[in-house]
Amino acid sequence: MNGKHSNNCHKSVEEEVKRNSFISFSHRPSLETISKRSEAERISKSQRHSTFDISELRNRPEMLKRLLDAAIQIEKDKTTGFTYELNFSIAYNTKFGERIVVTGDPEFLGKWDPLRGLELEWSPGNIWKVNILIAEGIINDFEYKYVCINPCSIIWEFGVNRSLKISEGIKNNSHIVFKKEDYWQNNL
Repeated sequence: MNGKHSNNCHKSVEEEVKRNSFISFSHRPSLETISKRSEAERISKSQRHSTFDISELRNRPEMLKRLLDAAIQIEKDKTTGFTYELNFSIAYNTKFGERIVVTGDPEFLGKWDPLRGLELEWSPGNIWKVNILIAEGIINDFEYKYVCINPCSIIWEFGVNRSLKISEGIKNNSHIVFKKEDYWQNNL
């Protein structure tokens, strides 16, 4: 037997497999067809369950009120489009190599991790300041605290957590400004 014959036999088997694969593939529904069918079935099922006649709301004012309240809440929960400006400052005497951070609940304050907190800048009079502008999302009331970080330790200020209330902000069109001028809480 020569190699040429076995090669031809191999080719005819390959061609048969290709032809059968093509035939069976061509009779299969495409992914697009399957997707359209399942979408149509989903719509059909949802229409069967939503047979509410809106004119019934005239006779059911309590349901109309609940629907309107829900719609109003949905609109309130949408992104407000506000820009929030947060200004933190604290008077604290530091030594060379120390730095002050503010940390707290929100992600932008490090989720209570002082090493991920927002670092303040020193200014004359030992006033540490930072301004942050947040242009996305909605900010809710949150708690925060100041921390002094030096090469050897992390020193949290004493006392209860501080809080920022959204109602405290000064609103100017779509810009809301918060000024927090704090003093270090000592263990006294």
